[in-house]
Amino acid sequence: MDWQPHIVVKVEHDSAVKTATTALRTFDKGFPGKKAVVHYIGTNAQARKTIQQWCGKGGHKMVQYLPSTRQSQIHYTLIRNSRVPLVFIRGTAVFYEDMTGYSTTKLFGGMLLPKRYTIKGDKTRINLGGIDKTVVFVADPLKINAKLNELSAYWNAKENNPESKHNKKWDAQWAVIDGVIYQQESGVLNLLYAWDKSLVSTFNKATSSKYEGVFAGNNYPDMVEWMEKNGEDTTIIMKYINAALNDDWDALKGSKQAYLEDLQETIVSE
Repeated sequence: MDWQPHIVVKVEHDSAVKTATTALRTFDKGFPGKKAVVHYIGTNAQARKTIQQWCGKGGHKMVQYLPSTRQSQIHYTLIRNSRVPLVFIRGTAVFYEDMTGYSTTKLFGGMLLPKRYTIKGDKTRINLGGIDKTVVFVADPLKINAKLNELSAYWNAKENNPESKHNKKWDAQWAVIDGVIYQQESGVLNLLYAWDKSLVSTFNKATSSKYEGVFAGNNYPDMVEWMEKNGEDTTIIMKYINAALNDDWDALKGSKQAYLEDLQETIVSE
């Protein structure tokens, strides 16, 4: 398929500019010859300069949004307005091989996250399985939009304020059952995945090996602080953060697997 790449960059801390823009520095490996649109969320001057320079050198396009804008909101707008296959890329992605040959017969494809506890040891809040947003291929935006309209027909009819119309399509979904809070990840693709899992294809090992992700790359200082307060070991996360800061792409290999292994002790038993 002829994919149109869209990179969403969000920087929440000055020191995270490099870790939040790894997708820009490795983009040519993952999508050689392609022109991307970079959606920058925030007002950090250094991040803006970094993105502008990269776009200028490569002939890419940059669009800036206020800090209150959500990645899921951008994704929905792009799906609603597009007639071509899209690939959504988080700014913290790291590419090793050409991904333009990816193909799927489903409406979209990505890496699945397991059902898990949101916080280690907290059995009252459970995140349901969803789509990891580091790299997601949206093969058929028109059909996705039709499915979303079908699914949301009831609540759209109840929304009288035009400015709030469709806002639930990118909100997280919540349910409280027997004192336990269940949360479905935000975003229209996660909404569709929860509704009908047959709409999505899961990345195989060959596809997964072509990219990595810098966990907490857009705001790692706060994540590290939070982990330390909760008595968690930050050695692994800092290993990959330092690799990204130094553009050491080989040292970043295995970061996705390390993240999934860290979740193992929090996976909910059915």
